[in-house]
Parts: sequence; C-alpha cells; structure tokens
Amino acid sequence: MSRLGYATHSNSVTRFKEERAAFISNLEANANTLRDHPHAAGEVADSLYGLVDQVRRIKVAAVAMDAIRSDPYVRAKPYAFYSHEVPLMCKDVVASLLHWADILVNTDGRRTDDIVVQSIRQMLVSLRF
Repeated sequence: MSRLGYATHSNSVTRFKEERAAFISNLEANANTLRDHPHAAGEVADSLYGLVDQVRRIKVAAVAMDAIRSDPYVRAKPYAFYSHEVPLMCKDVVASLLHWADILVNTDGRRTDDIVVQSIRQMLVSLRF
C-alpha cells in the first residue's frame, strides 16, 4: 500500500472514531445536563436536534471507511457492516434524537426529563457501532 493510500486509509478510520467519540460525549453531556438540571429541557432539546448532523457525519464516515477492508478495525466487523448496518443504525438514532427532543418540549404538562435521560443511557449502553 502506498503512503498516500495509507494516509487516506488512516484518515478514514480516524475520522469515524473521532465522530463517534464526539457523538457519545455530546450525548452523555446532554443526559448529565438534563439529569442535573431538568429545567434545561428546552436547551437539551435544541442540542439533541443538533446531534442529528453529527449522526449524519458518522454515517458518511462509516461508509467511507468500510471501503478500506485492509484495516483491522474494519475487518473486525462483518463484511459491509459500516456501509450497510451503521447507516441503518444511524437512521434509528436520528429518530430517537428527534423523538426525545420533541417530548422534552411538548410535555403536555408531564415531566419527561427522566424518561429521556434513561433512554439516552440505554442507547449509550447498546450502541453497536
């Protein structure tokens, strides 16, 4: 593999890992903020809406990375995991983010902060990519 190929390969994997780590960190921060300050539900909802773009970047990075099967990180998952499975998972993550943001601002008089915190925690535990 040429040095240029290696750089592209390394950058693709690094980009995916960085996008994933940033998303997880931001999602944890939202859960912690909401847990510690339930009155910040509107701000957390805005932040959850903002995470949709971050999930889209994860999806793009995953698809690009999957084309490079020579990396052990990519080979550790089944063939086409990052180009097929991760985009499907990202679609579900986006749906959850939008749902949580919506129930935080459209509460119908109910407290929804704890439900969202628990749901975020569950997602963080079960995230497969």
